[in-house]
Amino acid sequence: MSKVQPSAGDLFQALVEYSSDAIVLADATGKMLFLSHTAERLLGYPISERLGKNIFDHLHPDDVGKAQALFEELLNEPGVPKTLVVRNLHHDGGWRYIEAVAVNRLDDPAVGAVVTNFRDITERRLAEDALRESEAKYRFFIERAVFGIYRSTENGRILEANPALARMLGYDTVDEVMTVNMADIYQSAADRARLLESHRGQPGGTAEVRWKKKTGEGMLVRLTARTIVGPDGHESYETIAEDITEKRALEEQLRRAQKMEAVGRLARGVAHDFNNVLAAVVGSADLLVHRYPSDHPAHIEAVEIRKAAERGAAFTRQLLAFGRRQAVEPQPVDVHQAARAFESTLRRIIGTGVTLAIEMPGQSPVVRMEPGQLEQVLMNLAVNARDAMPDGGRIVIRLDAIDIDKRNKAKYPGIPASRYARVAVKDSGVGMDAELQRQIFEPFFTTKDPDKGTGLGLSIVYTIAKESGGTVTCTSAPGKGTTFEVLLPVTA
Repeated sequence: MSKVQPSAGDLFQALVEYSSDAIVLADATGKMLFLSHTAERLLGYPISERLGKNIFDHLHPDDVGKAQALFEELLNEPGVPKTLVVRNLHHDGGWRYIEAVAVNRLDDPAVGAVVTNFRDITERRLAEDALRESEAKYRFFIERAVFGIYRSTENGRILEANPALARMLGYDTVDEVMTVNMADIYQSAADRARLLESHRGQPGGTAEVRWKKKTGEGMLVRLTARTIVGPDGHESYETIAEDITEKRALEEQLRRAQKMEAVGRLARGVAHDFNNVLAAVVGSADLLVHRYPSDHPAHIEAVEIRKAAERGAAFTRQLLAFGRRQAVEPQPVDVHQAARAFESTLRRIIGTGVTLAIEMPGQSPVVRMEPGQLEQVLMNLAVNARDAMPDGGRIVIRLDAIDIDKRNKAKYPGIPASRYARVAVKDSGVGMDAELQRQIFEPFFTTKDPDKGTGLGLSIVYTIAKESGGTVTCTSAPGKGTTFEVLLPVTA
């Protein structure tokens, strides 16, 4: 028995009825003339309930307007497909996202209707909405993060960056920072090369590196990176950058303060016992001085003994000052006035081989401290500057006022934003490298001969500044001289 071959019409009917897309035919008013069985499955309504109804009846109120506008375009542009996504009310009461492609076939005798193919894209649309929401939240946190966040390639090209990274590096916009290569941000290209090598083949890691801002100013940064391997096998890096320059400076100040406090306790005990010894030496030397005539060898030796004891007494006073056992009575001190009164003594101390210039621009700041402490600061810094210029040179002492705010606070860590008196001492001497600068405030550290320095001068300056609520900074480089800045809070 031969099998009856289906006609072309039957095949077309089966294709329409069992297509995964639903099909609707509507007249020029939008009245539905035909719905495929798939439409019943997608919309939840029996076909008999929807035939003869308008295609706009079950659309979401917010979508009706754009659907009607598109339908008008279809009527005016026969044969031109139009695409639209709308929400349609399902029989279960929920809204379904429907993606529709419609074309005007009213003039086609074989069709005579507006033909619309549509499919349910609710799951896809909800997933896209969730992804967009997730990306928006991610972008929100990235854009408002306090740490710099960026993505870069192996060759240093910045693919993405957030505003915090631009601010950290001193750039005006994210677009501007993205024009910079990462290799130019590192103070040393070798540091970046070593970092890349250590991360190669690793999932990520953390490191502290030295960067430089747009202005060239150095900074210490902690990087936390995640390595991403692309389809081509090349690696890129998602990185969080935290500026820890001030944090490390504060930690160093705390460590130094703790160390100096311990050394200060030791110094107080040594100074007390040393004073007792010196008292006996001075007393015995005085007896010898009075017992023998001035031209007697014993008299001359006694005088030398007394001078040595006096130098020891001066060292003891420095120990006591460093150990904070001297009685300190803070009072308002006019910085310019105190410097003028001490200028002649300062010039005698420095000697003739060095040129000294003292600048006092603007109104004189007033600070609260023991008057002798300001003289100690000036003397110790000036003597230090003089000794840094064995072949002569120039010292410039500048005494002025400075306002510390967010623009310059990084240069003076550990002190609050306020107005400060600044005592700056600049020399044209041999300068110091970074390693030496890290040690200069250490108690008893000195590069001078044992008979020319005790290593307490800068420690005392540091102690005075800190106890007054200020700070000390040092800027130097080999062969380029040194500048010390002492900041002391201004008082009313």
